[in-house]
Parts: sequence; structure tokens; C-alpha cells
Amino acid sequence: MARPNFFNDNANRTFPFKDKTAGVNTPDTGIFTMLELPDDAIVDCGFIMGPESGYIEGVHSIFLYKISKVSNVQINYEFRCDAPALADAPLIFAREITDDEYVTSFKESDIPEYLPISQSTSVSLSLSVSEADAACGEPFWSGYLVTGSTASISSRMSIGTVITRSSNSETLVLEGLIQNLDQSQVVSINIANADRTRAIRPADCPPFEWSFTTGEVFVVKECLQGEIVFDSGYNLSLAQIDASNTVRFGAVLNAGQGQACEELKLFPTETPPIDSTNNLLEGDYYCNETVRTINGLQGPDLVFFAGSGVAVTPDASTSTIEVDVNLVSLSVCTFSISESV
Repeated sequence: MARPNFFNDNANRTFPFKDKTAGVNTPDTGIFTMLELPDDAIVDCGFIMGPESGYIEGVHSIFLYKISKVSNVQINYEFRCDAPALADAPLIFAREITDDEYVTSFKESDIPEYLPISQSTSVSLSLSVSEADAACGEPFWSGYLVTGSTASISSRMSIGTVITRSSNSETLVLEGLIQNLDQSQVVSINIANADRTRAIRPADCPPFEWSFTTGEVFVVKECLQGEIVFDSGYNLSLAQIDASNTVRFGAVLNAGQGQACEELKLFPTETPPIDSTNNLLEGDYYCNETVRTINGLQGPDLVFFAGSGVAVTPDASTSTIEVDVNLVSLSVCTFSISESV
């Protein structure tokens, strides 16, 4: 907490604004411009730029944009930042004319508008309205303001008077009073599953059909905040790298909880294809239920021709092919072997 003598000193100098951006040739009485802002109007301020503010040091600035006397008892001080994301997020500090010197107040901007995954990308499942509409994230920016004599400033303004900054070189806040946290932290986590690999039937077979839309993103949970704990799932390697302040997820066979004994549903109501002959969520058959190659030849289409003396019979009910060497239509020669003594 600053000491009163610190504020007393500031009441007689341009601080917290850059030199020659305020307090220049201030008239002794009457109305003033932002460039002529009395030194004792504001004696201290400071700002924290949030992780989603888009603030870039050396590029963007914070400044006192305007002072408004909105009634016979209230004056507003409006600060703005020229970072694009903050164009519609000013910080407005209100003061009562009867306030004592060195009143300190804090203000936070709005939280960035949260667009749920279900609206920002192609998804087949959405969350409840209460979850999707919840505030998610950190304020764009926040700050504090310490004012001098509000009554002194009020006496120089009539009700409805607005003193507005007229150039980019006026009332610039010192960089040392700005803490930049842009892109410094994760503000929330969304969990979703991309669609699984689904079986594709050969061209001459009826295609698989599911009772829901496939090929999209399936949302599990949105806007997780606070203390979040990650745990390794099936075939998942999880590592925290302190040196780079990152968490690494890796797909590793048998890592984490090992291999799942059965298919895991992407969402509770996921089902196999319509009229499926088994319970595979992805459709078709297990790997050990299909022929992948025959004598090194691969599919998806392999054609069998029955030659002389051979019958090829498919059985669709069991998905098998019977190859019978029955010698039908072949002449059979008989002969004997004699051995002389």
C-alpha cells in the first residue's frame, strides 16, 4: 500500500502519465484539456493485461480517454487501450464529488465472449444451455485508480461536460505501471473427441449407416477451470515438462491404463451401425475375423475362378468360401507299378 507522502508527491507531478502527455500549461481555473490535465487529478494507477487481451508491449498503449461529469455528485474517469481486442472494453472508474483525497478503487473489464465448441466448429453433440452460456475465461484487463481532490476537478466542470482525449500523444500511462500477462496462461480447457475410424464397405456392398452424424467432433466438456488434474488413459503416455512449462500427451501402446478390453464409446449413446452383425462401434469385423491377404495378394476385392476339377462355393451367411477339389470333369487315369525281382 502506497504511503500518503507518495501520493502527495504525485499530486505535484505528471505521474502516472508520461512526461509532456498531461499537466502541460494547466490553467489555474476553469475548463481544461486532456493535455492540460491538472497533476492532482490522478495520483496513481496501474493495470494488468489479461491472458486474452492481445496487448503487445511497445506496440499498444493505455491512456485516460475521457473525464465526464455525469451528475452534480459523480465524475467518471474512462481508461482505454488501443489493443484491438480491447476496443469495446474500457475501464470506467466512478467518483463521488464528496470523496476524500487518495480514494483507491479497482475495476475489471468484461470477460471475453465465450463461443462454445458447439457453435464455433462442426460438432454432433452440444452441451446444456447452462454450461454453454457460462462465463469462461479471465477479464480482458483490470486496474486500479487513485484520485486526488474530486471536488477540485468537479468545480471546473459543469454537469454534462465531457473532456475527451484529442490526440494519441495525450494522457499516456507509463509502461512501468502495466503488467502484461497476455498469452501467459491457459484460462480454460475444452475436452472433445474426434470421430473414430469407421469401417467402409466395398463399392458393391450396402454402406454402413449410423443413427447419428459421423465424421464430426464429439464434445465431452467445455470451459474447465480451476485446479485440473490429468490422468493417463488407455495407451496414453502423459508427461509434465517443467523446463518448458508444458504437458505432453503421447499415444504409446500399453501405456497409461494399458489397452482397453473393449471399444470405448465416444459418448454414452454411441451405437454400432444400423443392422450390424456384431457389436463393433466402428462397424465390420474384428481383425481376426477377416482375410487380409491370400498368397500375398491384398483386397479389397479378390476374385476366385474355379478351374477344372475344382468347385468354389461362397457362403454369405458365414462369410466363408469353400474350395472343393472334387476332380469333376477331369479324366482319372489308373496305372500300376510293377517291380521286377
